[in-house]
Amino acid sequence: MTFKAIVCGKAAVLYTIPKDNLKTDYLSVVFTLPPIRGKTAEYALIPALLACGSEKYPTHGDFSRQLDTLYNAGIGCRTGKSGERYQIVFQLRCLETQCVPGGEDLFSETVAVFADMLLHPALENGVFRTTYVEREKKNLCDAIRSDINNKAGYALKRLDCEMFREETYGIPVRGTLEEASAITPAALYDTYRDMLAHAPVTCHYVGKLSAESVAEKLRPLFAELDALRCAPYYAPETEVVRQAQHPVRVIREEQPTRQSRLCIGYRTGAVLADGDYYKFALFNELLGGSASSKLFLDVREARGLCYDISSFPEGQKGILYISCGISADAYDEAKAAIDAQIAAIRDGDISDAEFSAAKKSLCAGYREIEDGASSLAAWYANRRQAGIDTSPAETAAQVMTCTKEDVAACAARLTEDTVFFMCGTQSGDADGEEDTEADEYGD
Repeated sequence: MTFKAIVCGKAAVLYTIPKDNLKTDYLSVVFTLPPIRGKTAEYALIPALLACGSEKYPTHGDFSRQLDTLYNAGIGCRTGKSGERYQIVFQLRCLETQCVPGGEDLFSETVAVFADMLLHPALENGVFRTTYVEREKKNLCDAIRSDINNKAGYALKRLDCEMFREETYGIPVRGTLEEASAITPAALYDTYRDMLAHAPVTCHYVGKLSAESVAEKLRPLFAELDALRCAPYYAPETEVVRQAQHPVRVIREEQPTRQSRLCIGYRTGAVLADGDYYKFALFNELLGGSASSKLFLDVREARGLCYDISSFPEGQKGILYISCGISADAYDEAKAAIDAQIAAIRDGDISDAEFSAAKKSLCAGYREIEDGASSLAAWYANRRQAGIDTSPAETAAQVMTCTKEDVAACAARLTEDTVFFMCGTQSGDADGEEDTEADEYGD
């Protein structure tokens, strides 16, 4: 893949990813902030407030109607963290020019709507409108309260709080209920202005336009933004702890539910910046990353010890999670079975069939990334943050060179850090117990 990086403003860089088989133009605009306890609730509210209305489009409905006139163009937002960097990600999508009658420049027009949303929000008395702030505060507080309804997500968040109690990574992405409730229009506006002034901006474009053309179409946006920018610019870094620094913490919490949740956090000794993280990705796929993994086939299918089970890594911080739904009385047996599968990989007990299946499954996932503009932009943004730029196809090729010894070495570096056991206190069959879906403030 041939990339081009263009400085398009103060502490702002545009990367273009040429993709000729898509009928859309896609742009992500990412503001990066340091997670600060007491501030993340405000960060989570900012995009919601911006979407409420602007000077030119006073309500959310006005935004929607304008985007509808642009052949249903879209402007979305998500918030989250990558390692110990908080990110507010705006996503713009529209039909590319060749698909529009008359060749209308939808990309420039969509960027213009976004510029009004980002830089000219609806205000009163020089700060965000009180009615908008109170409404979105209520939505955020309701979302935080509803965390408990998604038992799998709740247990993982509680694991994070316990495992990273002394690290920035443990700060809740959308803050706490108390922090959200205390937000005022003036404080929120100050945080928004601070974001515009000091947060570095990274843009990724995916589509057919040339890098120079995209930069030219973004010039009005960044010319206006630059007037608000000033040094110093934030440069948050991720603290990597490669091994557990204490005996395994075990936290048990009772909840009135039928299904219990067992979540385990490990320090992996491997991060994306190492350059050979594909070996760890294959280890994860073999352990619990697919329906042909050891955890799924042994702990769930053969032993019937859990309702669901999976493992998944965080490559910037160097973390592996295992999450499963079990009955309350199956804790000891399920934990022992999980430990046994990690030990089996460490000892090289890997059949040719399961090793081949893990490679095929992981490489298929990499190929799917190439099919979506947003997934492709996220792929390169994540890797560029780690200082590498291998494509999904190149990474798949690297995976195919891995040996069983490579994944055994990954297992050997794994150290267990924290166990969170959400023990259900209600009796009855929990198989198929429903969780509430994540909301717009989800992590």
